[in-house]
Amino acid sequence: MTHPLLSVDNLNAYYGKAHILQDVSFNVNELERVAILGRNGMGKSTLLKSILGLEKIRREGDIQFDGQRTTANETFQTANLGIAYVPQGWQLFPSLSVDEHLEMAYTPSSGEFEWTPDSVYELFPEIEARRKVGGTKLSGGEQQMLAIGRALVRNPRLILMDEPSEGISTFVIERVVEVCQQMAERNISLLLVEQNLDLALRAAQKVYILVNGRMVYETTAEDFKADKESQNHYLGV
Repeated sequence: MTHPLLSVDNLNAYYGKAHILQDVSFNVNELERVAILGRNGMGKSTLLKSILGLEKIRREGDIQFDGQRTTANETFQTANLGIAYVPQGWQLFPSLSVDEHLEMAYTPSSGEFEWTPDSVYELFPEIEARRKVGGTKLSGGEQQMLAIGRALVRNPRLILMDEPSEGISTFVIERVVEVCQQMAERNISLLLVEQNLDLALRAAQKVYILVNGRMVYETTAEDFKADKESQNHYLGV
């Protein structure tokens, strides 16, 4: 029986006086792939940043990872529990090569499978061919591969992924979907924020809809794919 790996309960998040997230509650179970959908400006990226405690976000409510309350943690403390982050826009270091990005992030694992820089290169041979090139000199698709690889080599239990389809080609989007679908085989859960509905519904098993900072809808990806009325109502598609 699965149990919540990540549990968010009545989360409120603020930028200064702006109340962005309002009483948000949801779970990500062990080896589950979850997508958070919603139109622009609904608080999706803020949700991921709130889980990690990034930027100047004031948080109220309860966030637990594997039974440990993390709401008061510093970002590094939460990350060290086993959460990795693939940010929107990749946020690579101009001064570091592809190799250096992966070596810097690599965290050895004693688990059944360990992600290493070499296994990332097996997954993404495109960036192995450019391993000595500066990370920000790669194409958009290659930077996305590197950002995902950087998260994988931390050998996390959960990956937070923010808008991975942004700025990349259809070919790379297909690669991202494949990686997401295979995460459970490598004992990784996924929390995905995404505008691309097709990617989200193929990558995830469960869907939540965020509207004006509130969770308003929950269903399986399969059921939401068939529910054209809800797609139009919540997402305008």
